[in-house]
Parts: sequence; C-alpha cells; structure tokens
Amino acid sequence: MSENKNVSKEKIAKSSLKMSLVTTISRVFGLVRDQIQATLLGTTFIADAFAIGFILPNLLRRLFAEGNMVASFIPVFTELEKEKGKEESKKFFRAVFTLLGLILIGVVAVGIIISPLLVNILYKSGKDNIEALSLASDLSRIMFPYLLFISLAALMQGVLNIRGYYYISAASPILLNTVIISMALFFYFFMPNFFSNMAYVFAFAVLLGGFVQFVYQMPFVHRQGFSFKPYFNFKDPYVIKMIKLFAPGIFGASIYQINLLVSTAFAGAIGEGRVSAVTFATRIHEFVLGVFAVSVATVMLPTLSKLITDNKKDEAVETLSYSLRLVALVTIPATFGFIVLGKEIVRMIFEYGAFSSKSTYLVSSALRYLSISLFFVASYRILVQSFYAMKDMKTPVYIAFFTFIINAVSNYLCVYVFKFDIIGISISSVIANIVSFCILYVLLMRKLAVKSIINKKIEIVKTAVSSLFMAASVYGVKYYLLSNAADSRIFFIFKVFIVILLGVLSYSIINIVIRNDDFISFINMFVGRLFRKFVRK
Repeated sequence: MSENKNVSKEKIAKSSLKMSLVTTISRVFGLVRDQIQATLLGTTFIADAFAIGFILPNLLRRLFAEGNMVASFIPVFTELEKEKGKEESKKFFRAVFTLLGLILIGVVAVGIIISPLLVNILYKSGKDNIEALSLASDLSRIMFPYLLFISLAALMQGVLNIRGYYYISAASPILLNTVIISMALFFYFFMPNFFSNMAYVFAFAVLLGGFVQFVYQMPFVHRQGFSFKPYFNFKDPYVIKMIKLFAPGIFGASIYQINLLVSTAFAGAIGEGRVSAVTFATRIHEFVLGVFAVSVATVMLPTLSKLITDNKKDEAVETLSYSLRLVALVTIPATFGFIVLGKEIVRMIFEYGAFSSKSTYLVSSALRYLSISLFFVASYRILVQSFYAMKDMKTPVYIAFFTFIINAVSNYLCVYVFKFDIIGISISSVIANIVSFCILYVLLMRKLAVKSIINKKIEIVKTAVSSLFMAASVYGVKYYLLSNAADSRIFFIFKVFIVILLGVLSYSIINIVIRNDDFISFINMFVGRLFRKFVRK
C-alpha cells in the first residue's frame, strides 16, 4: 500500500514537473505577448475595449473547455474504457466531439449576434464613449469563433492527458502566443495603417491562434486511434452520463472566471484603465497558477479518477494531500514575492510605450492584494477536481453560487461604499476565493470521511516560514539595489532578476535548513532526473 502511494506521488510530481517546464515556456511567450500588448495599447480605452471584447469568449472557453469539459469527460471515459474496452471509448469520443461541435456552433452564432448587448452590460465606463463601445462589440464578434476551436482542442487535451501525453496539450498555447506576437509585430512595423488601431490585429490573431491550437493536436489524437468522423449516437448512456456531469458543473468549475467577469464589470464602472489594469494583474497572477498549480491539478485528475474507480480511498486521499502540499511550495512564496516586489515586477514586464508609470501603479496595486489568494485559488481547483473524480458535480455548483454572491456584494461595497478604487476589486476576489476554498475543503473532508485532507501540515508551516524569511531578505536587498531611480532600463531589469534569484536562493536554503521534506524530496527527484539524463548521454 505504502509503495503504491509513493508511486502515485512520484508519478504526479514527475508528470507535473514535465508539464510545468513546457507550461513555463508557454507562459513566458504569454508574458512577451502581454508586453507587446501593453506597449502598443497601454491602459487606454482601446486596451479596455479589447479586454471587454475578449473576456466574453474567454469566459465561455473556461465554461465549455478547460476545467469543466475535461473534468466531466475524463472520469466517464476512464469508467467506460475499463468496463467496455477501447473501441467503445473511441466511439464515445466521436459522439462527444460531434455533440460539442454542434452546441458550440450555436453558442458562437448567438454570441456574435448579442455581443453589443453584453458589452453594454459589462462596459459601464464606456457608455459615454461611443467609439469604445463600438470597438469592444466589434472585437468581441471577431473573437467569438475562437471559442469553437479552443473548446474542441480542450476535448482532445482530455484524451491526451488520459494517455499520459500532458506536455503536448501544455505546449499548444505556445502556438497561440507565437501567432499573436508575430501578427502584432508584422502589422506594427510593416502595415501600421491596415487597421484603424492595433486592437483589431490582436483580435484576429486570437482567432487564428485558436484555430492553430485546434489543428495542432489532431494528429497526436489520431495516432492514438481516435477518429474525428461525426458520430450522432447522443443517446448513448455514457454520453448522457457525461452531460449530466457537465451541465451542473458549468457554473461550479468556472467560478474563478465568473468572479473575474463580475470584477471586470465593477472595474469598468470605476474609470478608464481599470479594466485593462485588472486584466494585466490577472495575467501575472495566472502565470504562477499556470506554471505549476494548474499542471498539478491537470495531472492529478486522471490519477485520482483511476484510484477512486479502483476503490483505493487511502491512496486517493494521500494523492490529494500531496498535490495540495506541492501547490503550497510554489504559491505561498509567490504571494510573499508579489507583495514585496510586485511594483518592480510590473514595471520590468510592462512599462514600455503606452504603458506609463500610472499604469504600473494601477496594475501593481491590484496584483499586490490579488496575490494573497494564490494558494486558495490553486487549491480550490484541486478540490473541485476531486469532487469531479467522484462524479459529484453538484456540490461545487452550490459553493460557487454562494461565492458568486459574496464576490458581487464585496465588489459593490468596496467600489461604491468604501471607494477603494482598483484595490477593492482585488480585495473582493481574495475574500471570495478564500471562502470558497474553506467551505469546499470542509465538505470534501466529510465526503471522504477523514479528519483532515492535508496530512503532514508541518511541511506547509515550514513552507510558510521559508517564504517569510525569503520576503524579509528580498525586502532588504530590494532597497539596497533598486532604490536608484536613475538606473537605465537594462540595468534595472538586471537588478530585478538578481533580487528574484536571491529570493529563490534564500527560500531554498531555509527549506533545506529546517528540513522541509516536501521541498527536499521534490528537489531530489528533479536533480536525480537531470543526473540520469546526463549519465545516459
């Protein structure tokens, strides 16, 4: 039993690490994309219009694709393949692919038609600017078909994840970002007057990038023996079972994005630049989530689903506990890092061209408070995946609805009553994310009939202590190295990297000194993997 637990833990850690390395490259490309967007659009009304135009198809992407689609598809697929074999599971994939495609075509068509109405609801500060409203509506219509391609790509991702090919789908966003970066640079330097503004270039690039992501994964899925030929057996019991899991989970799996939508609507009511500032802060926030936390959640779902299907409860709980502790190793120090060094990081990444020092202030203010929720957002995703692995889609829905109310009320109080400006948006998100995590954690304990999900809590305490020492060292070095405002741009970036490197080094040393077993075992596994590769060569 103990040996099996160790195998599961090692599998999750190794697969998460491999996926994280690919995802890190993808996120770096994403940051370059955001840098170019910030340089060309800044936090102007054009940037706000693009953010509003993109948030609608992007929200639906989260509803139909990443979290909910994969979470409802994998447990049913795993059960079907175990009970009836691979040939039946291939037919199941074809039926789901066909059904999802038909539904998405309808959703995209409706979305294109009602985009102006949705934009008017979300873009409160743009009501006095007809040009901004018109631009946001146009951009939304251009980008809505992106939903079709990216959602079908997410379904293929589920198949590849089940087969253990996590890195293939993790690499697909690199293609999206490459398309956006290439088109932005091409039109800016060679055809600057082709569109009335650069926001149109970014919108068409998103659409093309989504199509490229879709086409990219098809050969890999086909090699696994799956066909894309339409199959209309929608009355299949397993298809119906997936729909029953998928439908209620649409809201529950995507509460983070729905709350972001609410926050965006309130940010749009504060004034110009707030929507884009929240968007840029969220991008940095999600960089950490995407690099490791989402990778852990993605890898954990197929493993947890199989353990639960095989009635291995103890191993499932151990897998869940280890996943949460792994997430803590990254998100807790990242929170302290953003609190201490957030302004400098934002300035280093974005402060070029149209992105002014005022923009840096807005984004870093939002990021500093938003980062408090990093561990809770990442862990919430893992808890939701655990409910889905047990085919319980309803519980996260109830919690999501309650959290949605808390977030909306908090936003209203912070924006309209306490006048906290953009900081209030972040505070509201933090409150909602912490509450949702705590409630779901308690309910999952009861469902699993255990006194605690996270064992070895002392390791998380050690992670927090190491993070606190890291923050203190970064704070001291920051004012020694970064206090000279006359530094050149290159020299400033160099010094920020030095401060970050020293922070990582101090965090690692303290973890080793106080014997954080999770950190040490993870590092040993990583170093051992590199050593084995070196020996083979």
